[in-house]
Amino acid sequence: MTSSLPPSAQPPVRKPRSMLTLWLLFAMAAAPIVAAFFLFYVVHPAGKPPYGSLVEPQRPIPLNLGLKTLDGQPYSLKRLEGYWLMVMAAPGACDKECQQSLFYMRQIRIAQGDNRDQVVRVWLVTDDAPINPGVLEPAEGTLILRGNPQQLASWLPHKDGSLQGPTWLVDPFGHLMMQFPANPDPTRMRRVLAKLLYNNAGIKFKHVEPVQ
Repeated sequence: MTSSLPPSAQPPVRKPRSMLTLWLLFAMAAAPIVAAFFLFYVVHPAGKPPYGSLVEPQRPIPLNLGLKTLDGQPYSLKRLEGYWLMVMAAPGACDKECQQSLFYMRQIRIAQGDNRDQVVRVWLVTDDAPINPGVLEPAEGTLILRGNPQQLASWLPHKDGSLQGPTWLVDPFGHLMMQFPANPDPTRMRRVLAKLLYNNAGIKFKHVEPVQ
């Protein structure tokens, strides 16, 4: 039966509350991210966890890490929010293990194909020693920053008092969320990163600062 009330007498239609609308929009935007991370970390086949280890709880990039560029200018990793970061730490002399890490990070990024522009490589130099000129080739395209080892140690999980060896992964929200072991399997690292990039392919992260 249709209503016989005139239009002016119809009950007013309630408008959705602005906060409710805002939360619904947030939930819709976050759903793909939550689903991707849930599928990657939880619904993986039994006995086949992702390579590397999760950093739990995740650690946001500290506001004051005290990082500086090689020419002494202050630099915050928060400028790189919106990108996936592969991070390593080592002294400026960069021994064979350090050079191997630089090489692996470069090759793993290249192997991501069209998604490689979403990945930034970062080398945190843990002393004031000059950069070994022999690493210029494997370090090409890597963002090199100097940092105080004590401040870095408060953010980066490590063992035996040394930051050198592991490779860490920071997500586009600026959270330190994975650690790969020293002397890693680069093929397995590549697959982990490729899966993360694939699962988040439909998400347009806001880049705080473009990276060439």
